[in-house]
Amino acid sequence: MLWASLAFAVDADALESRLAEVAPLRDWRVYQAPTPSSADIRKAAGGSVVTGLLSSSSGSKAYGVAVVPVDIGRMWAALNDETRHPGYTAVEYSELISGSVCRSGRRVLQYLPVPMLADRWWIGVIQLNSKIASQSGGAVRELSFTSSTDASEVTSEAGQKMISGATPVGFSKGGWLLVAVDDRHTYVEYFLHTDPGGRIPGGMASMFASKGVRQNIEAITRFAKENTPSCAIE
Repeated sequence: MLWASLAFAVDADALESRLAEVAPLRDWRVYQAPTPSSADIRKAAGGSVVTGLLSSSSGSKAYGVAVVPVDIGRMWAALNDETRHPGYTAVEYSELISGSVCRSGRRVLQYLPVPMLADRWWIGVIQLNSKIASQSGGAVRELSFTSSTDASEVTSEAGQKMISGATPVGFSKGGWLLVAVDDRHTYVEYFLHTDPGGRIPGGMASMFASKGVRQNIEAITRFAKENTPSCAIE
């Protein structure tokens, strides 16, 4: 029921036309995520958050597509504000360990409690695609991420305490693509390729990945609507 208050319907033909306009910019993506189908895009235009799983020989691949009632500047600022996401996303602890908040190249420790299984941790290495943003005049933006599990990077007492009893993820990588639909709405794509590490059955890992994609889109949208992000809104 919460998602129903965050999704927003737009004209499907207009959305597909808008995405066709910016399609050439996909070639410049840092992480080459799959392009959603026309059916997925039209469902998203109708106000649904669309998720799916892709076949993979390693780890789980999941994607999500939605149109949210937040302008691209605010949505982008919210997405880049990881240390304030706990309480919204499933991540319980988030600490900047190098770089600067909202800047490309930053490294962010993330800790995820997993009920009935060992909790997970990783360091997200965040890259912002300045070329796509510049070429589109800010109307299209990409955030990509990969993971590190080098415990020597974690130097704070709080961070060391969080990871001491947790299992590092096998790997996590993917990205977000935002496209301005108009001055009040943003089209969102989120793609995740992950191996949670440890002994988790493949089917359960895929379920977690798909559920996580949906929850993250919902959580970042809610964060954007309820807060003034630390990052500049531009």
